[in-house]
Amino acid sequence: MFLDLKVENVVPYASIWSDSDVASYKAKKDRIAIRLEEYLLDGSNLLDAAKIQQSVFPETDIDVFISHSHSDEDQAIRIALSLEAIGLKPFVDSCVWGYADELLQKIDDKFCVPSGWEHYSYGLRNRTTTNVHLILNAALQQMIHQSELFIFLGTENSIKIDEYMSDAERLSSPWIFSELMFAQNVKRTERKQLGTGLEGYRKFEEAAVEGKHVEFRYSLPQSTYTMDYEHFIKWLNSDSRSDGLDFIRRISGLQHVDKLYAELGVDERLLQAPRFG
Repeated sequence: MFLDLKVENVVPYASIWSDSDVASYKAKKDRIAIRLEEYLLDGSNLLDAAKIQQSVFPETDIDVFISHSHSDEDQAIRIALSLEAIGLKPFVDSCVWGYADELLQKIDDKFCVPSGWEHYSYGLRNRTTTNVHLILNAALQQMIHQSELFIFLGTENSIKIDEYMSDAERLSSPWIFSELMFAQNVKRTERKQLGTGLEGYRKFEEAAVEGKHVEFRYSLPQSTYTMDYEHFIKWLNSDSRSDGLDFIRRISGLQHVDKLYAELGVDERLLQAPRFG
């Protein structure tokens, strides 16, 4: 990852992308089939973590990782559509949130109901949940590492003002907390240079849960750079969308990202290397 950015004061805006565009984007990402039998080693009760990651996170070659609250999914998708329109490859984490629940339920149905029981075993369920979440957390961190730009949408849904500490911002999502902590500490890399093979990445976030449930609060890890949402949208929409080869459009998109870096005040020496080589 080259740079992490918190976009502040995120509010709904007049987007060129309609509700049907958002629905189509979700439908494109909703094609992952959770087949538990494919993850079993030798047909036994051993699960292959690598196969789970490869199934749930089939996307590769990500330029921009978008971290956000589940409640802001549609807004994140509209940003992703705008990024795609200028040739970039974004990743919206919520588009795969539900797969964890589906995977967990299939694992629990098979392994967490002891013989003669009608319900799950609390201890067994704790074990499966911990393992699945650790597998997926490792996958999402790999995706962040391989992405060039990490964007966190700071909305009222993702950030809570602590009732007991004045002006102290808190997160309610452990997945966002994990993403921000990793983005804060991951080793910085150079910007992407097209012309050689690019490696792949993975990722995951939490599914929404209806009804009463316990909530936690996490201190908000600080991003290296911040930008007001209005300024961010102005940058995002300032690029002219043009047709052409995907490769050429992607170079153009990454050059447009360089304009964002310049606006954020990134050291010019870090931006001197050409995008194509």
